[in-house]
This record gives sequence, structure tokens and C-alpha cells, in this order.
Amino acid sequence: MSNVSKSRTHLRALCEAAIFVAIAVVLNMLRFRILPQGGSINLVLIPLVILSIRWGVGAGLMSGFVFGVIKAIMGSAFAWGWQSLLLDYFVAYTIIGLAGFFRHRANRAVMACVVAGLAQYFVFWLAGVLIWGEWMPEEFLNMPMTNPGIYSLIYNGTYMIPNILISAVAIGLLAKPLGRYFRGEDLVS
Repeated sequence: MSNVSKSRTHLRALCEAAIFVAIAVVLNMLRFRILPQGGSINLVLIPLVILSIRWGVGAGLMSGFVFGVIKAIMGSAFAWGWQSLLLDYFVAYTIIGLAGFFRHRANRAVMACVVAGLAQYFVFWLAGVLIWGEWMPEEFLNMPMTNPGIYSLIYNGTYMIPNILISAVAIGLLAKPLGRYFRGEDLVS
């Protein structure tokens, strides 16, 4: 690949990343809030996973990070200190880029989405244990709460499990029509 081709490919990756992050920002605004302390059902995973499958881990991690920063800046952030901001926004959205390990694998798009979603769920769970566990209620969803790990698993599961399932179904439906795009066949010169 010549330097000009590499330059065009990098420019295209950057432009597509900007577009997919913008789509994620719009989808974040179209969310269903279910808990007052944060967490919502949305479709943000879809564009970030698609971008990661298309361009790989590096582009996916960077785009997830940029989205996390934008989400935090746009005023929808619910954070308690820098630790919460770091885990709940920067790390939790950056980690979606792990879907890039399935680069150009349209047949593994659903698995990429599930891996990225579970990784994000783990980060939210960790933040819940390390940061939010201090404010754990005595009762949540009519269950007594005594363990921050269990509380965080249930709390974050109320929105992450639907997010993962909805996104995996959507990506599964898109995998065949977008197969050439996922595989990067349009990039071959």
C-alpha cells in the first residue's frame, strides 16, 4: 500500500469514526432512563461496535473514549468525583472498542457486540462496587441489599442486559446487509 493510499485510508477511518461517534451521541439522546442515579436503555453500543468491527481495536478504543468525553461534557454525566468520571464515562465507553478484536468478521458481529457489552457491564459493575457501593440502599427492587457487589450487579444489569440484547439483535440483523462494509471490502483498491 502506497503512502497516499495509507493516508486516504487513515483519513477515511477518522471521518467514519467522527460520523459513528456523532450517531452514538444522537442515539444517547434517544434513551429510556430507568434509574435516577444513572443508567439508561439506549442504542449507543451499535455504532461504536460497528466502527470497531470495521476499523479494529485502536479505532474502536479511541472512538469509545471520544464518545465518553463528549457524553461527560454534554451534561448527561452523573459522576461522584474524578474516579466515577474516569470509570463510568472514559473507561466504560473506551472498552467498547474491544469489539475490534473481531475486525472484518461480519459472521462474528453479534459476538463482538456481546463481548463489548459485557466488558462495559463489568466496568459499570466495578464502579458500582468501588465508588457507588457506599450509597447502596438497604433495599433495591424489593430485595434486601447487604453486598455492594450484588447490588452493583443487579443495578447495572437492569439497563446493561437490555442494552446488550437489543444491540446484539440489531447488529445481527445488520451483519448480512453490511457484511462487505464490516469486512472492509470497499477499502481494497
